[in-house]
Amino acid sequence: MLPKQNNYSVGIYMRLSKDDERAGESLSIENQRAILTEYVSKQGWTIYDEYVDA
Repeated sequence: MLPKQNNYSVGIYMRLSKDDERAGESLSIENQRAILTEYVSKQGWTIYDEYVDA
């Protein structure tokens, strides 16, 4: 049996909301990034890359 892995490198995905049409980066993207970054940090994981809807 393999030992449990605790050190993950993860990608986070943020989806652009069509309702939020702000110039530049969407507020929904900023909010999602903050939420996901906090979650990943609490899990003890590392963010490898970010993926954003264009």
